[in-house]
Order: sequence, then C-alpha cells, then structure tokens
Amino acid sequence: MAVKLLKYFLIFFILIMVFLLTKNPYSLRYNSVSKKEPNIEIYGVKSYDILKKGVSSLIIADKVERYKNFDKLYNIKALHKGLLNLIDNLKADQGIYAKNTMYLDKNVHYLRSDNLALNTSSLRYDLKKKILSSSNPFVFIKGNVTTHGKAFTYDLQKGIIRAEKIKTVIRMDK
Repeated sequence: MAVKLLKYFLIFFILIMVFLLTKNPYSLRYNSVSKKEPNIEIYGVKSYDILKKGVSSLIIADKVERYKNFDKLYNIKALHKGLLNLIDNLKADQGIYAKNTMYLDKNVHYLRSDNLALNTSSLRYDLKKKILSSSNPFVFIKGNVTTHGKAFTYDLQKGIIRAEKIKTVIRMDK
C-alpha cells in the first residue's frame, strides 16, 4: 500500500514539474488588461549601479509604478559619479523611464560637486548617450555667474553645454 501511494505521489510530482517547466514563469502572473493601471507598485526603492571600481550611481524613489512599456517614479533622488570624478546630484518630483531615457518633471534640480547648479521644470536624460536636455526655461548657476535660457543640451561625457536664448548675469563682489 505504501509503495503504491509513493508511486502515485511521484507520478503526480513529475507531471507538475513538466507542466511548470513548459510554462513561461511570468505568464501566470501577468494580469494587466488596462494600460492605465500599473502591473507592479514598489515603495522605498533604492537602485545601485555597481562597477568594478565601486558604486557609480544610486537612484532613490519613494514610489515606482511599473507599466507594460515604462516605469513611473515619484520623489526621485539620484547620485552619479560623472566626468572627472565629479558627483552629479539630481532631484525631481516625478519621472518616467522608458527605452533608456529618463524624463523628469516638476521641480527638477541638478547640482554637481563643483557647485554647478541647474533648475528647470522638466528634463530629459539619455542614459546611453549621457546627455541632459530640456526644452523648457532653465537657470544655470556657477559661482557668481547666473544664466537664464529657453532650452539647453548638456553632454556629460564631453562637458559641453549648448543653450538657446540665454541671458547671463555676472555678479562682481566689491
């Protein structure tokens, strides 16, 4: 009797294993019918980019919603070790990550460790090309120089900034 019971249990176990091996692991959990509702919601997110030399970037978000084709982040803080070992610090109220591009919105503030600062309402960051850009009004601040403009592009790898319709004010200390 015990041998028969063991045989049936083994046959049942083998059938279940064959079934699980033939299924796509995510197909059983994927239930998103609407593109308006996230598939996953995550709170208190920290994402590290670690290279051989150590941590190269850190992204912190209060909440992340994962949709089929993009991720939406809320209250974002990002640190990145950039050109010439300068630290890039970026903050925004919300953002969307899609196809290797990060779109930041509402109260976007960028500060580099050499005190170069940027304030704008929205920002686009291409992760592959390492280029920051905005088509909205902005303010760059570096020491006693403040620059207002309509739009800009900043190549982080080359350290080149291109801007449109700028007005620069240089404060002279007496």
